[in-house]
Amino acid sequence: MDTPLVGTSAQNYRYFYIASAASIMSVIVLFVITGYTAHTATEINEVISDLNKLLPDAENSLRIVREMCRHENFTKRWGEIC
Repeated sequence: MDTPLVGTSAQNYRYFYIASAASIMSVIVLFVITGYTAHTATEINEVISDLNKLLPDAENSLRIVREMCRHENFTKRWGEIC
């Protein structure tokens, strides 16, 4: 292998270093994206936990609204929410 792969020997080294730098930058970008995804997944997990705590209260509130809608005075005053 006495002849360079791309043009002259200097061009071959330049090509090698550029390709190496591009590979290293790709790995760094991949690590940044992975870290951001892990951080976001942790936040989503907290949101889901909060929703699980709030859901029983929302179901109870919906039951209360349905009971209020049965009353004639409420439906005349508040209109079409029922």
